Amino acid sequence: MSHPIKKVGVIGAGVMGATIAAHMANVGLTTVLLDIVPPKMPPDLAKKGVKEDSKAFRNFFSQNGLTGALKSRPASFYIPEDAELITTGNLEDDFNLLADCDWIVEVVIELLNVKKDLLARIEKVRKPGAMVTTNTSGISVAAMSEHLGDDFQQHFFGTHFFNPPRYMKLFEIIPGPKTKPELIESMALFAEKTLGKGVVYAKDTPNFIANRVGTFNLGYLNILMEELDLSIEEVDALTGTVIGHPRMASYKLADLVGLDTLGHVAANVYENTPNDERRVAFQPPAWFKAMIEKGWLGNKTKGGFYKKVKDENGKKKTLVLDYKTMEYREPKKAKFASLEAAKQMPDLQGKLKTLFYGKDKAAAFNFKSSSEGLLYAANRIPEISDDIVNIDNAMRWGFNWEVGPFEGWDLLGLKKSAAKMQEAGYTLPAWVAEMIAAGHESFYKEEAGVRYYYDIPSKSYKPVQVSPDIILLPGLKAQNKLVAGNKGASLIDLGDGVACLEFHSKMNSLGEDIISMVEKSAAIVSQQFDGLVIANHGQNFSVGANLMMVLFTAQEEEWDDLDWAIKKFQDSFMKLKYLDKPVVAAPHQMALGGGCEICLASDKVVAAAETYMGLVEVGVGVIPAGGGTKELLIRNTSERLFEVAKGGLYPKQIPLLPFVARAFETIAMAKVATSAKEAIKMGILRPSDHVSVNADYRIKKAKDTVLALNLEGYTAPRPLNKIRVMGRDAMGVFKYALYNMHKAGFITDHDLVVAAKVAEVLTGGNVLPETEVTEQHLLDLEREAFLSLCGTKGTQARMAHMLKTGKPLRN
Repeated sequence: MSHPIKKVGVIGAGVMGATIAAHMANVGLTTVLLDIVPPKMPPDLAKKGVKEDSKAFRNFFSQNGLTGALKSRPASFYIPEDAELITTGNLEDDFNLLADCDWIVEVVIELLNVKKDLLARIEKVRKPGAMVTTNTSGISVAAMSEHLGDDFQQHFFGTHFFNPPRYMKLFEIIPGPKTKPELIESMALFAEKTLGKGVVYAKDTPNFIANRVGTFNLGYLNILMEELDLSIEEVDALTGTVIGHPRMASYKLADLVGLDTLGHVAANVYENTPNDERRVAFQPPAWFKAMIEKGWLGNKTKGGFYKKVKDENGKKKTLVLDYKTMEYREPKKAKFASLEAAKQMPDLQGKLKTLFYGKDKAAAFNFKSSSEGLLYAANRIPEISDDIVNIDNAMRWGFNWEVGPFEGWDLLGLKKSAAKMQEAGYTLPAWVAEMIAAGHESFYKEEAGVRYYYDIPSKSYKPVQVSPDIILLPGLKAQNKLVAGNKGASLIDLGDGVACLEFHSKMNSLGEDIISMVEKSAAIVSQQFDGLVIANHGQNFSVGANLMMVLFTAQEEEWDDLDWAIKKFQDSFMKLKYLDKPVVAAPHQMALGGGCEICLASDKVVAAAETYMGLVEVGVGVIPAGGGTKELLIRNTSERLFEVAKGGLYPKQIPLLPFVARAFETIAMAKVATSAKEAIKMGILRPSDHVSVNADYRIKKAKDTVLALNLEGYTAPRPLNKIRVMGRDAMGVFKYALYNMHKAGFITDHDLVVAAKVAEVLTGGNVLPETEVTEQHLLDLEREAFLSLCGTKGTQARMAHMLKTGKPLRN
């Protein structure tokens, strides 16, 4: 970077400011978090006798913000220890702490005068070259800094995080009128590589891109809901996953954001865009205003469009608002033929077409809401963005849409859908009409694995810019780089002698197709490549083994078949572990059960920071049997003892129990790491494994890791034949502890059975203390335990319940 960032100052310790500071600390940046001195003594401090000249009082807001970030759920920090990088202070005593910051971001109240005054103070203390940005969600960047010197304005611009900053990918960059272009480029690179963000370039217009388009869509739903006499829950049923939007859909999202916040955002657009052709959508209806007046602001006030209550039996239930009567009632299931038909479609394109071209009320709703949203987005070019790519990215990354507006329009069929809109009286934006007239049939197209977008100024297609640090597997397959494959997995040539094993089964669950491709890939890589990466672009890396197959085989009592399947599972992962070429796994999102085990079998792991990893098999009544129990034992004993022994102790002088107990607790409690950093902390991943904050970069990083291992002179690991175990005497210790937990009511009858099997494997089975066993011995114990548990009614009940509900059963 031409402008390196090592220290960051965050001003404003509210929810947004504190969680931005948390994410800075997540990625290793020294951070200063400042807020105002409280105008009066908070009651909690007064009770403790705190004085007004103490730091406890003067830093109360900033410290309270940091404490809130540490307690937040979902967690704002990768691991709590990251908070040690944050120094709290106040704007009166500690303003000078900003003087050596490389980047200062203000996250204070959305009032122009307050921001202008603050920026004037920052101008006096910032060091030469330091960047200053605003996290405003809609106030003009130019208006904030126009009273300041040229040098300040050249280093000032907007950087809009979305809430929560750790999890939301979108990062809107809004240049000011005098911002140096090289600073925008430098910040974009920093945001992508260091913060893990997806960068969108927005113009200095009200609410920028994502909130402008997103708020319009929600505002128009209010109008359409009244027009078609639909209920709130019906609208949510029609605007959720069935159209590729998040499960919380529209009004549940509004409750999460807060009606007061939405009202403020909408008002900002309404007041500052007098020429917006659909400005009326930003004027909230009377019932929306009444909700704000009543304090029904959503989740923050325990009631908004939805309200959680308890019935006469104390059981929780959710009520929905009837906006006509302004009373809460029981929700009713949305029943529309087109909606039910759309749900049966195998892909998003089928779902969208079914609703858009349908004939009932739900279809009429979808046609109008989709048409209005698509046309509104198209009419915002070049007002808020110069191209369709930034708008599509903004909506996917900021609102978690599966596809952006123009990508969705392509799925509907541009020409056919545009004709239907025109028949209904809609006017197409001039550039869209011109594009169709010129014979272009889509906003995007792919040729030879390269994706192109329609560029409006040139009236031609241009390649979508992709960082050289990003590897896209579909593009490689389109370039005939497929080496082998079946329905569940593919082996792809990444170039430079490295292959990639890609899963593409449903939920990337590990079934026979994937396991056979693991074995085949190992053989091919051994002969034809220099190394292997295991990665994919699925929603999750892998959620584990095919549970349906396991349950069906167990219910049919086909024990030989199940034993063979587990043995094949184990053998395939052992082939990866001892392959004569380096193997690097690159997990993201959920890597559970077998998905975790295949990472444990790899030489190295390059995990996306947002990787949720764990051996969760006990939740369905079995134990990890693909080598996971064995590997966690080895990582917590053999590998850990080797590190401890460096201090001068002989390994056998170190008792095993604390290390085995740690592995037992992780498996028996089905613990899941909520970040890659936590997976390292828990001992699932090694300290030598790598974390990629930007998940898009992990495949390239994994490939580079393979090349680096070879450059260092890679040699395959040798099989472990002397694994020290605690033996049968220790098994009694674990059983006694489990007996007491069961007696106290902490674990159920079947928990006791399953946990005892975990302990049996981890202690090495029926052998003497300090016996040295082989890996195969432990794998055999895993398999025996798995099979015996599958024969119990308790385990089969847990599996059936998980398949039906997606939730574990406690029995």
